[in-house]
Amino acid sequence: MNPGDDLQLRFPHECTTLHHYTDVVPWCEATAGEFDRDWYRYGSDIAAGVTGWDLEDRYRFRDEQVAILFRLRWS
Repeated sequence: MNPGDDLQLRFPHECTTLHHYTDVVPWCEATAGEFDRDWYRYGSDIAAGVTGWDLEDRYRFRDEQVAILFRLRWS
């Protein structure tokens, strides 16, 4: 099994945001729970920044309701 597959199974609800992680992570901890148990974060791709693309961070959530709240707050 690919390690990424495990993350998709554990955290099936993916969301993206352009907001800086220093603002988003405390919200995730307070709302979703513990990192790597209730939610997971992929950092932005630095190479994408060099090309001028948007630097989106990807977050994955175990709970669909939290993913919806995330989208409402951070999208």
